[in-house]
Amino acid sequence: MNPLVSIITPSYNSGKYLEAYFTSILEQDYQNYEIIFINDGSTDNTESIVAKYKAKFEEKNIRFVYLKQDNGGQAKAMNLGFPYIKGKYFIWPDSDDELYPDNISEKVTYMENHPDIALAMSGADYVDESGNKLEHLQRIQPEKDNFFEDLLLSKNVVFCPGIYIMRTESFFRCVTDGQINESRIGQNYQILLPVVYREKYGYIDKILYKYILHNNSHSNKDNNKYEKTVERFQRHEKTLYILLREICNSEDEAIYHAKVYEHFYKFYLRLANKYGKRKDLRYYYKQLKNANANGIKEKVYYALGLMGIKKR
Repeated sequence: MNPLVSIITPSYNSGKYLEAYFTSILEQDYQNYEIIFINDGSTDNTESIVAKYKAKFEEKNIRFVYLKQDNGGQAKAMNLGFPYIKGKYFIWPDSDDELYPDNISEKVTYMENHPDIALAMSGADYVDESGNKLEHLQRIQPEKDNFFEDLLLSKNVVFCPGIYIMRTESFFRCVTDGQINESRIGQNYQILLPVVYREKYGYIDKILYKYILHNNSHSNKDNNKYEKTVERFQRHEKTLYILLREICNSEDEAIYHAKVYEHFYKFYLRLANKYGKRKDLRYYYKQLKNANANGIKEKVYYALGLMGIKKR
């Protein structure tokens, strides 16, 4: 028997991509799935596209739950959708990407063959809007595998959510009340981290997802502006500290808190060097020095930055 898989997808102004997204689901070689689609206050033609495809799915006796909220971010949208999940497993692809036809079947096969696994991840093709392959994205399994720590430090991690599949009971067991913090950043971390801290995860050695670079997407805007970049990463840093407090025992929290702090402040130091922000450069270097984390690279970034030289 093929277990039910829930596909939960929040969307904000992705109308121009939804035809391709829904088509990629309709073309799956696995048919026992349901869709939970959350319109996060879109102002484009999302609603009309959804109505069209909702009818197509329902013609195939596929449950299609359509939810709508005022724009509140992906985390809030996911929280709205979580209670509707009925599947043994769930996936949460982005609405502007595409699933390869064997995405669900390969994931389910792996999970059914590994009942001790709570989460599995595949690979993805990273393509531009013309379909040209830019990169192959796949986590390289380390000899000493600590996916929890690597997620915290953004190390050897693939960030597109469509590569993952999660056992539903594991999520609701690990995530308090089945709801994540409604920060506008880091929703994938909030789904993944509580589960991989407590339970086993595995790897599917197949390319099952098409992660598409959209130059005009809201996630790609303002990334070249110093203040907004710092603000965005500071929000992300804060979210991780909250998660560590909620997830970890006190000993692990202290260890991982220090690692996250060092990771972000090294990033802020490099960013201050890049943008010639001497005042910030001094501040971040001082913080790293106080934490005994001012290594040779940090000293070089600091010294060159004070001289107005950007390190490449």
